[in-house]
Amino acid sequence: MKKALSLVAAGLLAAGAAQAGTLTVANSDIEMTGGVTAGYFYATNIGNKNNDYFVVPNFAIDLTSKVNSIIGFTASFGRVEQATLLCPKAGEDATFGVDYAWVSIRPIEGLTIDAGKLTTNIGYELYHTYDNKNYIFGLVWNAQPVTYPGARATYSVMDGIDVYAEYNQDGRDAFAIGSLGSVAGFNYAISYYDYTAFKNLIDVVLSTEISGIEIGTNIDYQWLDDTAKTPGNDDSAYGIALYLSTKIDVFEIPVRIEYVNDGTSEIYSVAGNDAWTFTITPTWRPTQNTFLRAEFAYISTDKKGFPDDNGVLNQKDSRTVMGVEAGFVF
Repeated sequence: MKKALSLVAAGLLAAGAAQAGTLTVANSDIEMTGGVTAGYFYATNIGNKNNDYFVVPNFAIDLTSKVNSIIGFTASFGRVEQATLLCPKAGEDATFGVDYAWVSIRPIEGLTIDAGKLTTNIGYELYHTYDNKNYIFGLVWNAQPVTYPGARATYSVMDGIDVYAEYNQDGRDAFAIGSLGSVAGFNYAISYYDYTAFKNLIDVVLSTEISGIEIGTNIDYQWLDDTAKTPGNDDSAYGIALYLSTKIDVFEIPVRIEYVNDGTSEIYSVAGNDAWTFTITPTWRPTQNTFLRAEFAYISTDKKGFPDDNGVLNQKDSRTVMGVEAGFVF
């Protein structure tokens, strides 16, 4: 999930990992970024005998006005697929259009008000696959908001520390408050998000670099409102994702490890009470704006919830996804 620009500026290490820079549109104050990626993948236990498939996860162009104006904008359009471990072929029916867009107003120094279709400040993983260390999205990401119509006010309380509050309509009325920034070598984002008459979540993101190893974590605690509870079932769940990445010249080896405990709440949509995942994505970056990466991802649940290759439901308790993705970003 691609976050608001303020969150990218907070320095989350996954942000802009593949970005090489920007192109400035001639005779304007607009900067353009984006990317195109394509891949070939194989997934087990998806209920389809055609377990292998080609994908074009991203064709995206982002336009951003320069930040020195009182009124500016951010917009992204194209076609984007967001495959997850729970749904490896997600997005096959995606269409070309606007993914997110908002107008920014800066009425006074330090205050920015964004209104439009926003990207969430929740979570570690970003909107486009080329902005993330891994191709496939994880379980923690899957239970978080992504984009929605709304308005957000962000205020810079000091250098490197922002606070924000937002109201949005992510399928229903919702609001969020939080803070993001950098302290003592750690980048952070802490948020509280409240869906009216549905659920609430507290989200914590931390990242840093130690001895050349990028380290990040995303911790979620979520609970249901009374109106959304199922009698006799659990009303809360939590998820933890750990991100590690090391670079050797033009090669990078990112790893993601996740654990979610759903109980019987169904908040994370996994079969059974809990699940864990492992993803490793060796990546080659021959130039600043190109990459080629292989990926191996595995999910295991404590109850059979995946179909077999004949389409018979609830026959398997694990899934493997593997493949390659190549991309050009600008």
